[in-house]
Amino acid sequence: MSFRDDLAALGYPRLDWIQVGITSSCNAACIYCPHRVYQKAGRCRHMSMKVFSSLSPAFARTGLVYLQGWGEPMLHPEFLTMLNLVKKKGAEAGVTSNATLLTEERIKRLVDQGLDVLSFSVAGVEDRINDQIRPGSPLKQVLKALETVHRVKARAGSPTPRIHLAHMLLASRRRDIAKMARFFNALALDQIVVSTLTLAVSPEMEKEKYPAKSPEDYEQFKKELLDMRSDVDVRDRVFFHLYNPYAPPGACSENIQRSCYVNVEGNILPCVYTDVSGKQPVHKYFLSKKYPLYPLEFGQLSSAALKKIWYGEKYRGFRAGMSKGLCPETCTVCCKRYITDLKKEQ
Repeated sequence: MSFRDDLAALGYPRLDWIQVGITSSCNAACIYCPHRVYQKAGRCRHMSMKVFSSLSPAFARTGLVYLQGWGEPMLHPEFLTMLNLVKKKGAEAGVTSNATLLTEERIKRLVDQGLDVLSFSVAGVEDRINDQIRPGSPLKQVLKALETVHRVKARAGSPTPRIHLAHMLLASRRRDIAKMARFFNALALDQIVVSTLTLAVSPEMEKEKYPAKSPEDYEQFKKELLDMRSDVDVRDRVFFHLYNPYAPPGACSENIQRSCYVNVEGNILPCVYTDVSGKQPVHKYFLSKKYPLYPLEFGQLSSAALKKIWYGEKYRGFRAGMSKGLCPETCTVCCKRYITDLKKEQ
């Protein structure tokens, strides 16, 4: 990072991460993903380099820039240019992919350009299950890409990218917990995150948010996961992000005081979960009730720099209110205030 970059970054907040939704296009059709909202609204498009570049001064004071929102990042024709800009500014860069576009040549480029974190998404430990839940994102493709990443890293003598796996555990697949440890151990992963569904845009998916039928059953559910973790080779790097409908609401789990989300249009929002909307009314389901889903935007990069938006009265008021438990409705009825991570449990 140059002295010029340091000057350009003056006045920007120090953030743990910025998540950048560089594209709202996707070549998969995962049944739980709100990407369908974008498809119906005709919002599938790529972030312009002009917008991305206008955000880049903030990268110099940001720990991690995560290049992924409600879409497949590798579809963006300028992905490698964006990655190069992030690294030039001195931040770590991460991305989550469905692996369908990760050829060996592209993986070589990612390694050469210093990608720090490459995460893969799955929703099952067997082809049949994963491929039903994630049409267009076959498990075999993910496993092939994982093998290639390991091979390319070894050949280059590179410790990065660190390989993460994000496993979506739907309620109907609770039985898969017994098979997870063996599956994870075969992949030589740096980090594993097992999550339950936290955003449902249909009644069918609302049911998939509840892997336990009662508070007592939820304790049993946690025990099953902890027993599984004890059998994983890298057990200290297995994390959980679990919706607990039986717990009282707590603080937002999205680190909104030290991070932000930027969507395709360059709008600044507190998190990706506030970026699902369309031309037609869109709803989410929370505790079996339907609520309107609307964006929670605090400014646009075409009108103001991130530092001005971050310290603006509207965004500061939102963060202050959230720290006191004063939430706008879209946050009040959000599963991210009911998260169990099991960090303190053995």
